[in-house]
Amino acid sequence: MTVPSQYANHYIPVKFFLSSYRALSDGRNGIRHLGDQITQATFLLSEWKVIWIGTCALLRTAIDLFQVDAKSCLSPAIRHEISVEWKAIKDNKEDHSIFWEFLRQERDNIIHEYQWRAYETWIKPDGTFRDGGLSLLALAGDDAKLVLLMRGGPFVGRNSLDLLHEGADWVEARIFAAIRRAGFDPEESRGLVHFQSPPTFKGGGSILSGDNA
Repeated sequence: MTVPSQYANHYIPVKFFLSSYRALSDGRNGIRHLGDQITQATFLLSEWKVIWIGTCALLRTAIDLFQVDAKSCLSPAIRHEISVEWKAIKDNKEDHSIFWEFLRQERDNIIHEYQWRAYETWIKPDGTFRDGGLSLLALAGDDAKLVLLMRGGPFVGRNSLDLLHEGADWVEARIFAAIRRAGFDPEESRGLVHFQSPPTFKGGGSILSGDNA
């Protein structure tokens, strides 16, 4: 992450120095947007696919960006631990199936075949399902709720939105684990240019705390 020198006195949390975390943040926005959209009365069934495709791609990209962060992060310790984390993901695929069997596979299906395993269906208060494709107006009388479920693969039958949340949490856990092993707190602030802590004033306050008495 390279920034102009005029930002020498600007500080941000350590996590935002990583391209992988910034991609994850955008992915979480996609998840929230998808969750909001499927509850709106004006939502068209075809629209969820666009959000699904973008969100899956972002979460997959967040992990791919480990290889970028391992070369570009200002902290050598974080660069090293990001490399270690990526190697562990590759070497222990059975422990990281959420990536290999969902995030990676779903993105590959979309890019190479324009196929996806999520599909829309309707669940009624009694727990029975209706097939997707019907209009919201047609189903308004039976209080059916639109949900996205997974077809095929190891996550068959899972709520697709829940699976996205789980995938995002897994990505965040991998990023934060690397940061903490490097000796940092993901939330602690560091300078944009030199990766230094904010200066401490007499009495213990910092430039960020406002306590500079």
